[in-house]
Amino acid sequence: MKNLIKILGSSLTIYALILFLGAFLTLKYESTNINANIKNYYDSLWWCLNATSIGDSNVYPITPEGRIVGVFIILIGYGLFTINVATISSFLNHISLNTFKKSITEHLKHGEK
Repeated sequence: MKNLIKILGSSLTIYALILFLGAFLTLKYESTNINANIKNYYDSLWWCLNATSIGDSNVYPITPEGRIVGVFIILIGYGLFTINVATISSFLNHISLNTFKKSITEHLKHGEK
């Protein structure tokens, strides 16, 4: 259980750092373009949050630099999501396996009646 919390906590911390850093970098590159639809930090943060989760947003980067940052944000977000799903699945599998082992042990201990 401690390992699960450590891994999830580390993953969420990295996710938050990437989210805020990505929003900062995206805004840095997008703010130089007059036609950009990311106008402030909140727009940039909203786009980064959507890019790392559902992938749909009404704001998006239009500059080449902003799009490059976006690719990295998307890849890291999906990677962290995959790590979290695998960690939780492994934990649940471990619990299920232990429950099964206890059940079999009890069955063999008491014998079939």
